[in-house]
Amino acid sequence: MNEFFNKEIEYFWEYNYPFGEIFLKNIFGNKYKRHYSLGGDGILNLIFVDDKIYEIDFKKATKMLVTDGKKAARDDVKNDIIYLICEELGNNNIEYTVNSGKYITFKLNGYIAKIEVIKKLKMPQ
Repeated sequence: MNEFFNKEIEYFWEYNYPFGEIFLKNIFGNKYKRHYSLGGDGILNLIFVDDKIYEIDFKKATKMLVTDGKKAARDDVKNDIIYLICEELGNNNIEYTVNSGKYITFKLNGYIAKIEVIKKLKMPQ
């Protein structure tokens, strides 16, 4: 996992590929898939659990969000995904926050990264 957290980069976007192929794949294994959208949405990080699809959006943030203790309403799978991501961050001694039951922010080599877990109703095109 150190390949992701200790990666020397010049621009934040250089984390996009290792985020999926190292970080998420390490956590979710074969439930993770990198999807190239034909509909103009770009490259998506998808998690497949119990016939459900979740997009894991990874972006640069300007500030850490405040941990509010909320969980995703009526979506235990999303809560489990958030828990597993947070557990991996904690195992690597990364400071993080969870907000609104779907956002995670954490410090990453001088940047602040934001993860959003989004439930998809169908496979993105």
